[in-house]
Amino acid sequence: MKAVALVFSILIFSAQAATAAILSVGTELANVRSGPGADYEVAWEAVRYYPLEILDREGNWLKVSDYVNDEGWIYQSLLSGVPSVVVISEKANLRKGPGMGYGIAQVLDKEYCLKVLEVQGLWIKVTDNETVTGWIHNSVVWGFTESPALEKQPAH
Repeated sequence: MKAVALVFSILIFSAQAATAAILSVGTELANVRSGPGADYEVAWEAVRYYPLEILDREGNWLKVSDYVNDEGWIYQSLLSGVPSVVVISEKANLRKGPGMGYGIAQVLDKEYCLKVLEVQGLWIKVTDNETVTGWIHNSVVWGFTESPALEKQPAH
């Protein structure tokens, strides 16, 4: 029985490792550093809901990559499991519903970060929790593009 549990655990771990983890910035602004520590230079800054792929870990520091494969290190408490996306096209139409037949609610600029609320096929309902809420096509964003079951808690 223990052998079966061990094999099952290995299979689950392997499946999780094969799927890249994407977390989002959970604070208003976060420093992404050149190395795993506060003494390292700030390489760039990321805003709330900016999605980052987790590549590695060293203590409480996570090595991350963004949609253009820029890499850096961020302190784990600055990240959240809230599903999010970033606009990767120069401009993106935010629509009133999930489809091309719905009117354009707003036009978003490249690198606009949004929280994911719902997914219907290729369309994602998003918000910035302030003034923007609508539907965007998954081809113009990068990040968490699968249907979220529940909003996840901050990573610790």
